[in-house]
Amino acid sequence: MRSVKKKEKTEARTAGAVTREKLIEAAEELFAKHGYHTVSVRTIAAEAGVNWSLLAYHFQGKEGLLQEIYRRHCSTMNEERMRLLAEAQQKAKPPELEDVIEAFVRPALAVTYDSKGQTSFSRLRAILAAEDLTLLEHLVSENFDFSSTAFVNALGSCLPELSRDEILWRFHFMLGTIYYSASGPNRVMSFSKGRCNPLDAEANLLHLKPFLAAAFRAAAVSNIKPIKRRKSK
Repeated sequence: MRSVKKKEKTEARTAGAVTREKLIEAAEELFAKHGYHTVSVRTIAAEAGVNWSLLAYHFQGKEGLLQEIYRRHCSTMNEERMRLLAEAQQKAKPPELEDVIEAFVRPALAVTYDSKGQTSFSRLRAILAAEDLTLLEHLVSENFDFSSTAFVNALGSCLPELSRDEILWRFHFMLGTIYYSASGPNRVMSFSKGRCNPLDAEANLLHLKPFLAAAFRAAAVSNIKPIKRRKSK
């Protein structure tokens, strides 16, 4: 009797896990194509081939489902970032600036494009940025604050002559550079007639890493004297 009940519980857990995966896959694809707000719970359930009430059971609603999609992708990226950062810190103390930059950038490029082009997660992030920036900022904070703090600390150890605020400004600019390089590749591809291709992650990293390193090594803004302009007569 006990073995029968145990088997039934195992089967129920397996069925629940399958249902969760179906809902996650369907929702990610639908959100990336049509946006978060325009896709209904019933549409997601129909695409997944399950009863719509199961979405609330497993995720407490559509936002909970979005949070799980975002968490999964971010946890993979964060784990790889922290692994590469640990390697850089073991190799040298303090770590090499270029190694810290690569540890941060490489995983971000990996989740942006795959063999088929731009990933659905990358499209979803772009749509959320346009559709609901407040929600996106909440998801980013929830998933990246810990790893971002680790990298800001590591960058500070590489550049002790810079203040914390100076490092934060440059970290902010690095985020913007990565985002635009990944999400807006068409301009440089067109301008270079295809010779410069940000969709090639290795080529992107090859050029992006020294660019960012030079920016981080620039003199502190407080040490740069403003240019005196001559008064017009």
